[in-house]
Amino acid sequence: MKRAPFSLSTIAALLTLVAGSSCTQLQTTEPVAPPPAAPEVAAPAPKPDPYKEFLRKNKKYPYTMTIFRNKDLLKKANRSCPIYICLSQQRGRLYVDGRVAADWPVSTGTPGHSTPTGTYRIMEKKRHHRSNTWGRAYDSAGKCVNGNANSRRGVPEGGRFVGASMPYWQRLTATGIGMHVGKVRAGRRLSHGCIRTPGAMARELFGITGVGTQVTVTSKKESCYPDFSAPAKPAEQLQPGQAPTTTVTPVAAPITTPTATPAEVPAAPAAPAPAPEASVAQTQPSAASQQQPEAVTQQQPAAIAQQQQPEATTQQQTGSVAQQQPGVASQQQPNPFVQEQPEASVHRKPQS
Repeated sequence: MKRAPFSLSTIAALLTLVAGSSCTQLQTTEPVAPPPAAPEVAAPAPKPDPYKEFLRKNKKYPYTMTIFRNKDLLKKANRSCPIYICLSQQRGRLYVDGRVAADWPVSTGTPGHSTPTGTYRIMEKKRHHRSNTWGRAYDSAGKCVNGNANSRRGVPEGGRFVGASMPYWQRLTATGIGMHVGKVRAGRRLSHGCIRTPGAMARELFGITGVGTQVTVTSKKESCYPDFSAPAKPAEQLQPGQAPTTTVTPVAAPITTPTATPAEVPAAPAAPAPAPEASVAQTQPSAASQQQPEAVTQQQPAAIAQQQQPEATTQQQTGSVAQQQPGVASQQQPNPFVQEQPEASVHRKPQS
């Protein structure tokens, strides 16, 4: 009996190698899943302007006693920040970096004692100050006889004058106009010309301002007052790696009026050819030849003879002459007669 060339163990080993190699190939050819896409990142929405929100919530503005404060801007406020007093609104505003940092009610001068408009600089600052013009008048017994007394008009004999208290005084003019703590009512003018300010706001301003700080008094809203009437556009949401898009405004092309070139100008219509003599003669009435006198015919040969036109030219004009005077021209002006008639016969009167 012959021995098999391959043993069972050898065949088993070969099958194991083939199975392993096929599994390796399947593992290497398996596709790799792509990484998960990154989530879309939305651009952060802009924060609403605090002052705009303040105006939106206070429907009665400017006739309200509510005071607006932007704490972030007030931390940066200093003596170089300008102050505006609006007489029509009876509001005061402090600006920091061109934005409203504070907005508060004020009461300015009444009619006859109006607060003068203009741009001023703080000349003096006093934490405790009393007016030397307006205050109360007391008699000799110490009784208040006038709560709105003017020191220039005198006081009762034996009495005394006590000027009105003006804490946190900040002088603007040499005539006694300034900012200070006083009684304030929203939208009402109560003072003798000064700018009354609520106590809390007056103390805060006193710590910010300095000698030389600009204070502008205007009859209307200041030119730098923010305008929130135009709605703001929503922020554009950008995907990772996407550049912001720019809007290009289309520009209309200029309108040009086409100019006709010499080649485009239409040619003038050709003159109609003259009608034949027979047709013209038919349209003219026979009475035309009777109305033309014979004397007119005899006066024309002299002018025709002086031109001495050749026979060919005379024949070309016969058609036009025949159109005007068909009967007379054909009978009384033959071409042989024009050439042979002497000049003397032209002036001869016709016989009756």
